Amino acid sequence: MSKRKAFVNFVKAENILFLFLVTVAAMAVRLKFFGYVSSDYREFLGGWFRLIRQNGGLAAAGIKFGDYTPAYYYLLGLISYLPFSGLHLIKALSCAGDIVSAYFVFRMVDRKYGEFWGEISYAVVLFLPSVIMNSALWAQCDSIYTAALLACVAFLMEGKSYRAVTAFSIAFALKLQAVFLAPFLLLLLLKRRIKARCLLILPMVYLISILPAALLGRSFWDLLTVYFRQAGEYNRLTMNLPNLFAWFPARAQTSAGQAAVLAAGAVVLFTLVYLCSKRFQMTDEMLISLALFYVMLLPYILPFMHERYWYPADLFSVAFAFYFPEKFYVPVITVLSSTYGYCRFLFGFHFISIKLFSVLMLFNLIWVAIHIIYCIRDGSDWKVARRGWKT
Repeated sequence: MSKRKAFVNFVKAENILFLFLVTVAAMAVRLKFFGYVSSDYREFLGGWFRLIRQNGGLAAAGIKFGDYTPAYYYLLGLISYLPFSGLHLIKALSCAGDIVSAYFVFRMVDRKYGEFWGEISYAVVLFLPSVIMNSALWAQCDSIYTAALLACVAFLMEGKSYRAVTAFSIAFALKLQAVFLAPFLLLLLLKRRIKARCLLILPMVYLISILPAALLGRSFWDLLTVYFRQAGEYNRLTMNLPNLFAWFPARAQTSAGQAAVLAAGAVVLFTLVYLCSKRFQMTDEMLISLALFYVMLLPYILPFMHERYWYPADLFSVAFAFYFPEKFYVPVITVLSSTYGYCRFLFGFHFISIKLFSVLMLFNLIWVAIHIIYCIRDGSDWKVARRGWKT
């Protein structure tokens, strides 16, 4: 074996060891919070898991309960056979999603640098406070559908459009919030980066995801319309997410929210028209910038948003910062805003006005939008992107 090949193998082994140690350390931190019982677990998740265990694990997918699509219940059914408490198993499942999410951020960053920065981005994701709190403290599953969204963008960077749409379809089968990335995919379709026939994957994956539950006894129509029922569940314009509606009266009428949804649709349509009118290359830098823009934009301008709905933006902003290091403030502001929203819900923190974070996120969104405009103006030169980190 040549000295060069031996060195390459040593470096790979060293990187794998680093990733392993980071993962162990990140999971050790999470274990400290596994005993915490959130109100969501007491009121919803705990009862769902007991019902699943009492009704045969996966077989319980045929029973109507909760307001999630059956895809998440299949995962709960699989882990219900393990001899551990429901609280710990649900949190462990979400922590596994943390690792997969971190892997796809690593994959995107490693594609740019090909050195050790991918491993650093992996570690950053696993130790983000919003990521730790979401899975280990709250027992929420946002890491699972977000991992699929990250996989979607990573596959697009690699030119694998069918895999990308499949990953998005899996995210959509898990959570309605996957639609935050939908305008990004629509833009790629209009720009002919994605072929129209790829879109057939979306309904096919969703139908496959609900078919087992239907065969086990659930109403097929009920399964098809889960997201329509979810859309009408909440009437508060914002639920601790520091977005545009933090400035609205707490008891604003639901009709105001419905009008706001139409206005948000108009804003998204305007951005698509603008971007379609411009000629630019869909480089990796542009893909990550556009993906981040839309997963930030939609939760900001849409009403009825929960505290957790910037979770995809948290992770995409980390990848964005590694592509554009001078914009390190983007993930800092995004993660701080998400974490504050979490603390308001979980611990009742109100020592800072939510409107302050709403303003910060507005500037964050504007800065990302201006960045995209400058990148379009610069064309294929990508002068900004070339100022990457040197090692």
